[in-house]
Amino acid sequence: MSANGYRNGVTEDLRYVPLTYNHAESQTSALRLILTIFPDWEHAEGPVEFIRFTDGITNTLLKAVKRRPGYTDEQIDEEAVLLRAYGKGTEVLIDRDSEVETLSLPGKLADTVTGEATSHSLLSQHNLAPPLLARFHNGLMYRFIQGRVCGPEDLTKEPVWRGVARRLGEWHAVLPVVSEGPTATVQDAHSEIPLLGSPSKSVPSSEAINAITPGKPTPNIWTVMQKWILALPVDHAAEQQRQQRLQKELERTVKELADRPGLGNHA
Repeated sequence: MSANGYRNGVTEDLRYVPLTYNHAESQTSALRLILTIFPDWEHAEGPVEFIRFTDGITNTLLKAVKRRPGYTDEQIDEEAVLLRAYGKGTEVLIDRDSEVETLSLPGKLADTVTGEATSHSLLSQHNLAPPLLARFHNGLMYRFIQGRVCGPEDLTKEPVWRGVARRLGEWHAVLPVVSEGPTATVQDAHSEIPLLGSPSKSVPSSEAINAITPGKPTPNIWTVMQKWILALPVDHAAEQQRQQRLQKELERTVKELADRPGLGNHA
């Protein structure tokens, strides 16, 4: 175990904070969350500041820092925390395995975490994500990694795009396989961990979604589009007709394109 209380990048017992980030009261609710896991920040010298990242399109992402007197920017960043709050309704567009889905982790990680925290914890165990500090009602808190976001021009430079490709290759090489079904599991060399839980009421069932391409690995582009179509509102006749029209179009497209060979195999 490291000096900061983490083992393999994951907290021994992932903490749940029974609070909610409120977009209408961003500063107040964010500060309440941060002080819950770092109560010493409230009375220690130096203000707590929040920096909002605006690159994302679905989540609110805030960087919390403690401006301790005499600390360099690098020292301040070493104890900075990222607070990520989910956007309302984004589970329809982004598969977060729903807030009610839980993962029962073995051993000392016996507490349950949400599907999104599950993914982060798994990445942390393989040193592919920063340590996860806690989850709260509508988001996560985890450590900040110093660096600079790549821009389009950066990705034209060979050392950068080779580094990105190498890192992506590492992800695919070391992450365990997730098998889907009524009870999904995470499989690695040491264990098979059940992903327990029930589907969210706001998201169509996996059976209805996967029926568009039976027998094919999921998720795929067709099941994603099916999920979006099934999530459309159907309160009025016009909305029902729109959903039916899009459903027919999807089924026609799947019939024409889903079984075509991939690139490089046109024979």
